[in-house]
Formats: sequence, C-alpha cells, structure tokens
Amino acid sequence: MTETPILEGRNLSKAFLPPRSLAQTIARMLGASEGRRGVHAVSDVSLAVQKGEVLGLVGESGCGKSTLGRILSGVLSPSSGQVRYRGQTTQDMNAAERKAAALKIQMIFQNPYASLNPRIRVGNLIGEAPTVHGLIDRSERDDFLSEILQRVGLDPSYLDRFPHQLSGGQRQRIGIARALAVDPEVLVCDESVAALDVSSQAQILNLFMRLREELQLTYVFISHDLGVVYHVSDRVAIVYLGRVVEIAPTVELYGEPNHPYTRALLGQVTRLHDRRQKYTVIKGEMPSPLSPPTGCHFHPRCPMAMPRCKTETPVLREIGPGHLSSCHLNDQ
Repeated sequence: MTETPILEGRNLSKAFLPPRSLAQTIARMLGASEGRRGVHAVSDVSLAVQKGEVLGLVGESGCGKSTLGRILSGVLSPSSGQVRYRGQTTQDMNAAERKAAALKIQMIFQNPYASLNPRIRVGNLIGEAPTVHGLIDRSERDDFLSEILQRVGLDPSYLDRFPHQLSGGQRQRIGIARALAVDPEVLVCDESVAALDVSSQAQILNLFMRLREELQLTYVFISHDLGVVYHVSDRVAIVYLGRVVEIAPTVELYGEPNHPYTRALLGQVTRLHDRRQKYTVIKGEMPSPLSPPTGCHFHPRCPMAMPRCKTETPVLREIGPGHLSSCHLNDQ
C-alpha cells in the first residue's frame, strides 16, 4: 500500500489573464468570444511530495516553477486542478481543517529585502501569526520568540531590530523563523538562497538540512542552480514552459537524464574532475508563455525533434522505477 503524499498537485494549471476592456465585457455579455490572451504559467502539472523528502523544482527563469510553488503553498489559486494536503482538498475540509492545513504549508521567498515589512520589528514579524492564530499565549510570547530565533542561529537581541538593520543572510533567517513560528510540516522554498552571497548560501542550506532533521520537515525546493539542488534534494522535477518534463530520484536524474531538455541543462553543470569540458548553450530562447508552441513545448529548441513533436503533446509516464519523462523518443 502506497503512503498518502503529504502534498500533492493534480492537473494544476494557471493562466494570468489581463483585465477585460469595456468592449470585451460587452462582447462577453452578448455571448461573443472575449479574445483575451493570457500567460500560461503552469499547464496540467501533477506531482506528489512524500512526508520528509526534499523535492527540487528546476528550470530556466520564466519556466513557471515559482508559480507552481505558490500554488502548492496556497499563495495562488490554480485556474484548474487540485492541491491536496494529506489526501484532502480544501473542499473536503471544514473551516477548522482548512485553517490548520493553510498553516502547515509555508513559503519562504527569494528576496529577503522585499519579503519583510521594513516598518515592523523582528519580534512582531515572527510573533504576530502564532499569536493571532492562537498557537501561543501572549504570556509565552517572549520565550517562544527567543527559542525560534536561536533555532535559526540568531541571538534573541535581534527581536527589537528592524529589517534594515540586518544583513541579507540574517533577513533570510528571519523569514525562515517566521515560517517556523506556525509549526509547519511543509516549506516551499522559492529560490531562497539566490539573493545571498556564497558564504551565506552555504549557511542557509545547512540550516535547512538541520531543521529537516530536527523538525521532520518536508521541502519543495525551487531553484535554477543545479549544483545546489543536487546536494539538497531527494528527487528532482524538471520544469519547462509550465510543464514538468521529467521527475526522478536525484542521483538517477543527474546520472542518466532522459529528456533532451534535462540533458541540455545538465550539460552546463560545472564538474571539477573534467577540466576540458565544453559547454553547449541550449539552442534558441524559451518561447513566450503568451503563445506556447503546440505539441511538445521544447520541440523548437530540441536537436532530436520529430514531426510528431510539433503536433502531439507527450505524456509524462514512467520509464523506470520512480523515473517519469515526457518525450516521444521513449516510444521508440
């Protein structure tokens, strides 16, 4: 019997549509076609995250991985599809269960300079949510906040400071502390070390891994850095233009990539043991999500594209134990 995933997305899609003009509103009232062109950020994505694992989401800038992370965390609602927490959708839950589920999935954002209110002291940034939601009594607040700060490697004296008085690494630790304050089970980390210097990146990554062991956390780790994802993830999902094109255990995906896009991405990873390595830039640029290509989205850039790729969308299917890929080459 397969264990129920702690977090699951089923057939998730997200399109961002521009506001209707007056003419479009009238046309819609009269039953005519609106003709609005939206950005198709996520297209029919299904994936599952097991309790305690780290799932990496990887892809080029603009591929939709951050939008997918926001949908999984509840920050955005999908245009279609379902997000399930422990096998239940929000429609299956009562009000108390929906509130509890929302608190159990927290997001840590990319930019620590923009994700914290500059006018609020650190103590209030961290302590407001658990106090409002009744997770702690006001009499316990000071001890609770001191413990949270120490857990993320900061001195309790930082509680009285404002965000502008902190470094980038310290701000990101505050963001992590704010997420931990509501006792989450899943952290969705959206490029959470991208804005930091190399030294701070290593410290934050080590903190994530330590918290995983101490608190039995589950992570969805979004990044464009393939080296970082390799070291922190148990499984990796490769995202291209709103679709997941390959999912596999990390070691297998990096060792035996199947999809042409995955191979192209991994071909640009620096390897210390291969000093004569030559890098091949992926052909062309990612198409606009306003009008994605028909068939396989990657076919305009794929060196192995066939006529079939231009018209038929490949299905993400299992090609080995735990290894899924969406490429017509697997049918041959």
